[in-house]
Amino acid sequence: MLLAAFSIWRILGLESDSSTHLREIQQLSARLVAAQEDERRSISRELHDEVGQSLTGVLVEMANLSTSIRAGDVAAVAAKADEVKKLVESSIGVVRNMALLLRPLMLDDLGLVPALEWQAREVSKRSGVWGRVAENVAQQLPDEHKTCVYRVVQEALHNYVQHAGTCNVAVTVKQEPERLLLTVRDDGRGFDPSREKGMGLLGIEERVSHLGGAFAVESRPGNGALLQVTLPL
Repeated sequence: MLLAAFSIWRILGLESDSSTHLREIQQLSARLVAAQEDERRSISRELHDEVGQSLTGVLVEMANLSTSIRAGDVAAVAAKADEVKKLVESSIGVVRNMALLLRPLMLDDLGLVPALEWQAREVSKRSGVWGRVAENVAQQLPDEHKTCVYRVVQEALHNYVQHAGTCNVAVTVKQEPERLLLTVRDDGRGFDPSREKGMGLLGIEERVSHLGGAFAVESRPGNGALLQVTLPL
């Protein structure tokens, strides 16, 4: 009877634990779906606002070019052709930047460090935040590790630009025999990690956990933030 009672108690406890884990998985799944929708919304807005408007401008200028050709105005034709060329070049640049944000080809062709340096330069151009990258890694890293580090840095830089009010960000990647270390440090306004944990940090934590790594954030209001990631090799 004691064995039966213990078995029933244990089974009920396991069922309770399973229900708790199931709820956590469902909540995480819902957050990931929401993050995907946010990303798709951002891409859709970028396509509409940037590419769509540029191509609309091309159509307008092509109509003007056609009118100038029929009128035989050589100077106007040359000017309109130059406008069309500039609009097409702008559209190509927007599409190239979007493609690099979705999956940077340089990550496959040149490696992790050049991709991170490009990221830092792009952030500096857009926001005025000065970023620097220090590295000591081999070129032959596993692809999933390179992708993880790239996306973590991408999300961290995005968060710093949006929320930290920072001027300087330092990214350090260091390879040891059995692990890969990543730190991202900023001098912004800081926050309380125990109370403020948005989708960006949850996404980073999920990526790192998937590779069996460790993720930590150290920050206090007014004292910047330090993000640390350790990935086993």
